[in-house]
Amino acid sequence: MDFLSVSEAARQLGARPKTISDLLYQRELPDDLCPIVGGRRLIPRGYLPTIRELLVERGLLQANSDLAANQA
Repeated sequence: MDFLSVSEAARQLGARPKTISDLLYQRELPDDLCPIVGGRRLIPRGYLPTIRELLVERGLLQANSDLAANQA
């Protein structure tokens, strides 16, 4: 499975890394899908659309941001 760091995921989503970390620590995102390995949180690349959706719902990311464009 392809994993990203929180910073890499944030960059692809156009979000701040702290915002994603906060959602994990507040249990808004299930942390069992994003394990901590070697002191770093790993996020499955396939989980990015779910994170994006939650960020948009919470008003933390614009709905018109294009995940596909950020992955190029």
